[in-house]
Amino acid sequence: MTDEDDTDPAERTITLRLPATRAPAVELGHFLAFTEAETLRRVPIGPGGLTVGRQAPSTLVIAVPDISRRHCRIDLDGDWVVLTDLGSTNGCFVDGERVERPTRLSNGSRILLGSFPLRYERRDRRDVAEEADLAEELRRAMDYVRAILPAPLTAGPVRTEWWFVPSSQLGGDAFGYQFLDDRSFAGFVLDVSGHGIGSAMHAVNVANTLRRRALPGVDFHDPAQVAAGLNAVFPMEEHNGLMLTVWYFVYDIPTRCLRFCAAGHHPSFLRAPGAGSAEALWCRGPAIGMLPRGTWAVGTATVAPGSRLHVFSDGAFEIVPANGGNWGIEDLRRILQAAEQPGLSAAQLVYQAVRAAARPGPLDDDFSVLTITFV
Repeated sequence: MTDEDDTDPAERTITLRLPATRAPAVELGHFLAFTEAETLRRVPIGPGGLTVGRQAPSTLVIAVPDISRRHCRIDLDGDWVVLTDLGSTNGCFVDGERVERPTRLSNGSRILLGSFPLRYERRDRRDVAEEADLAEELRRAMDYVRAILPAPLTAGPVRTEWWFVPSSQLGGDAFGYQFLDDRSFAGFVLDVSGHGIGSAMHAVNVANTLRRRALPGVDFHDPAQVAAGLNAVFPMEEHNGLMLTVWYFVYDIPTRCLRFCAAGHHPSFLRAPGAGSAEALWCRGPAIGMLPRGTWAVGTATVAPGSRLHVFSDGAFEIVPANGGNWGIEDLRRILQAAEQPGLSAAQLVYQAVRAAARPGPLDDDFSVLTITFV
């Protein structure tokens, strides 16, 4: 061993020099974002700019009454984007100020064309492309959720209507109903925790299980058995940590008796004709999938002819109001007790009232309201 080799082996170190990697270059682009669409949509602003108007030959056609036939131009000026009003009737506003002359936009500028909202964004084109791919996956999942929703019932002893608007991130709402036999009608609204494709597909799976009555050994006339059966088949540790709530009911047509179970779900509201207020129907019970076993109580109610039952997800009342105050389930109860409007179903009326109360932009969660009328 030479003098150079007499280092203690325990003190030797080995250094591995990795070749330097160059971060991918950022390719910035300019985009108009539609902030109130169900899924966020972005339109690129190219070198030739674009014209926005209510009809062709505008480059970007937005067919709403507030927008003029030729409303504004948006052009590139070096690294800047400039908005010019083309003499529109209802004006252009940038961050709350009306545009009187060509105006440069800053990243994130809020634009109102009349009352139609847009946002200017300067973003990495790759990030926008990846978000667009994710939005397309969400859209396909959204279409799948819509495909399992039942058609409204417009005749017979039980009539149904509903209103469903998914959030921009797609939540875990689903609902359904069916006749179990000649005398029994059953239905449910369920809400899976979280947002995204995973929650939506889990909701579809659970809804299909209920629709096909595919819970082993469960009598679907018994709401407590249904809750226990769901809990046994869908433990959260076997389904990516997802739990769910469900409000399930069975209506016996000859006796007019409604039996229901709320598994982690909030109350539903039953309103008889002429009643001053809607009755809250609720029995406290654990959510589905949280515990290995649970006990679910069954509540009952006698249903007067012409009564309406409103079953809904928490997206119908857990909103951020436009006035910055608090909004909750009692506010929704007041909407359900309001007078009817010609041409609007009860479920649609609820959505319009909630949408009017909420801050601008898509709702934060799926909105589901199922209304059953007992003839």
